[in-house]
Parts: sequence; C-alpha cells; structure tokens
Amino acid sequence: MRNALHFLLLAVLACSCSMARYVRGPQTQDIEARTGQEGIIETVTYRSSEPDLSERRMVVYLPKDYYRDSLRRYPVLYLLHGARGNEVTWIDSADVLHAVDSLRNGALAEDFILVLPNVNNYFGDRDYKDGHCVPAVRAFWTVDGEVERYFVRDVVARTDRLYRTIPEKRGRAIAGMSSGALQALYLSANYPHAFDYVGLFSPYTHTGNLATSNHDDVYGALWRKLRHQFAEPPRLYSLYIGKTDFFYPHILLYDRKLTHKGYPHSLVLAEGGHEWYNWSDFYLDFCQRIFR
Repeated sequence: MRNALHFLLLAVLACSCSMARYVRGPQTQDIEARTGQEGIIETVTYRSSEPDLSERRMVVYLPKDYYRDSLRRYPVLYLLHGARGNEVTWIDSADVLHAVDSLRNGALAEDFILVLPNVNNYFGDRDYKDGHCVPAVRAFWTVDGEVERYFVRDVVARTDRLYRTIPEKRGRAIAGMSSGALQALYLSANYPHAFDYVGLFSPYTHTGNLATSNHDDVYGALWRKLRHQFAEPPRLYSLYIGKTDFFYPHILLYDRKLTHKGYPHSLVLAEGGHEWYNWSDFYLDFCQRIFR
C-alpha cells in the first residue's frame, strides 16, 4: 500500500510538471548575450565523466568585481533545476540573476559565485542534443545516479579549478527544487564534507519507486548517510515547502524524523504549492542565509 502511494504521488508530480506553468528553459547557448544583470555570465562546456556522455554545460554567474580583484576568493552556490529544466531554467523562470543583484545591493546577501549545472539524465550524446530539457515523466522514472556519481568531480572540482573559489566545505552551498532538491539531498548526504549549506525546495526524499533499485551506492541507506553528515553538521540545512504542495505531508514527516534524531535544521513553510513563485521566494531566503 505504501509503495502504491509513493507511485501515485510521483505520477501526480510528473503530470503537474508537464503543465504549462512549469516553465522550461530555452534550448540555446546564447545565455551570455543577455543584458541587464550586474554580474558576469559565463558558460562552461566540460568533458563529462559519465560513460555514455561526452560533455555537459553549466552557466556560471560571477560577481561584478570578480575580474577587478584578482586576489579575492568567493564561495559558490550550486543551484539545481528540476524536471523539464536545464541549466538556464532558473534564470528564465525565477530571474535569479537580477534577484541576487538586488540582494547584494541591499547588503542582504554575500558575494558568491552562482553555478547552474545541467543535471538531467541523458541516454548518450545523441540524446543530449545541446542540453535539451527532458519530459517530466522521463526525468522521474530514469533516475540512475549518474549525475550524482560524477557531480563533485565534474562540476565542483572543475569550478574550483576554473575560478577563484573557497575550495572547502565552508565555501560551498547546494540547493535545488523538486527533483533537483532530491539530487541536492543525496549529493550532500553522499559527500558530507563537500557542502556546508543545503537548501531543499519542495524535495521528495523517498526514491523507492524511481529507477533506483540497482543504484544503492547513490540512493541507498539515506539515514545512515545522514548520521555521518550530521556528525559534523552543515551550518545550514533547510527544508522549504508550500502548505498545499503534494509533498507537504511527506516533508513534515521528514522534518519530524530529523528533529527526533537531533539533527539541526530549519523548516520554512509557505502558502501555495509546487510552483515557481514559491521556489523564487525560497531561493531569495536561502541566499540571505548562506555564507554569513
């Protein structure tokens, strides 16, 4: 009965993600040509360590003074998209570049490097098609751990090599929405010394009905991994959820279990559901809490 409920919940999610309001990012590489933001947009195409995929791309947003001060190092926020997204969806759907500019101008957020990676699962180079968005149903039923297995090596380590980062746990944050929140949860649990700030926006923490049965190295033994993660707890571990989000009861249970275990965390509740207006607000709140 419980497995059937999980399956139904994911079916509802996949259907909702297919609705028009769940905006997809464009399929183009002209992100650097955009104007109006104060910082510096760069795109990085990098060689993928995944066996069947040659390359991936990520968008990097640097503080406006990055190239003026050659000695300063910056912390990094890795922000993951959800189903039907790609590396530019957060920009198009939540205007995150202008949002962080406004926070910095108001002294509400620290200067940091924002990294927007493509975390879709692709079936090889022909399927990648320049980082296209994939259908929501496929995004949830083809999870195989490939992104999570190579994320630290391909994205984090490469960012540290290319930019003046603070290449330590205290200098890294990770956050995501919906399926990207699930990936952020498991990345932070699998690599407990990598991220000191974790933001989970409308996450789903149970993977039993995804295509994960043969991928326990990534998705198995979550609570054992959390025990190791919270042995030296992150400075911020924050759950965000709307009260009418279909994951709301699930996240309340997860919050209750974290509390019972004595794991320091916060729970931020909002009105509304599994929607971009909530994820935009969650992003703004999280940016004001990190690297302080």
